[in-house]
Amino acid sequence: MQFSTAIYSTVALLMASKAMGAAIEVRDSEVAQRAAMVATSPYYACNCPNNCSHKSGSSCKFYSGPSDNSDSVSGKCVSISYQLTCIAT
Repeated sequence: MQFSTAIYSTVALLMASKAMGAAIEVRDSEVAQRAAMVATSPYYACNCPNNCSHKSGSSCKFYSGPSDNSDSVSGKCVSISYQLTCIAT
């Protein structure tokens, strides 16, 4: 009798912890997705591998410094010597 009560209690606790964990919103993935949208340089903001569909006039973003802790700069893609580059606006 005591053994079956212990098993039922364990199962109930496991199910409750799963239900409580499912209700918690995870914001880290949203932050990571937004960070992935900012390129590391003006060149990569308008070119492959992540922005292959950009054309002259497309909006773009890149980091102003050497790391992702730097401020991001918004701009437009402009064709310079047949290569697209993000120019700050």
